Amino acid sequence: MQSYDFFCNFAPKIEKIMKKRVFFTILMVFFAATSMAKGLTYLSTEDFKKKVCYYDTSSQPTWKYLGDKPCIIDFSTSWCGWCKKLHPILEQVASEYDGQIYVYTLDAEKEQELTALFGVTGFPTIVLCPMEGSPQIVSGYNPLEFWHEAISQLFGIKKP
Repeated sequence: MQSYDFFCNFAPKIEKIMKKRVFFTILMVFFAATSMAKGLTYLSTEDFKKKVCYYDTSSQPTWKYLGDKPCIIDFSTSWCGWCKKLHPILEQVASEYDGQIYVYTLDAEKEQELTALFGVTGFPTIVLCPMEGSPQIVSGYNPLEFWHEAISQLFGIKKP
């Protein structure tokens, strides 16, 4: 009889705890889905091979940019605080240079083949791909002025 009373008293508490867990799980899924920067185009490995540079993992990759405009590729993760701080800046860059450059983002944990290809070990890592020449890699967070200068110097596109 005593164990039945214990269960009856404890059951509402379990139900309340479970409701909270479900709520927080839904909340976490929502934030994970919205943490990807708006205004940036998500780039998968398959998209990379079509839009940026085709490569075959069985041979030594050679760089030949496939795009019709220079691009910026953001390697970031959902848990990286500096990545989250950089995304609004990259969104602004995408808006300011709309039609002149592409700004891509990718989840480095999901796109591990690309992450390994570029030797990315820290986040955020940004790859700047000019129309001619080799891509340039920038590690870490940088303010908007840095990106204006980098785009001007590497891509030859003046600040709008």
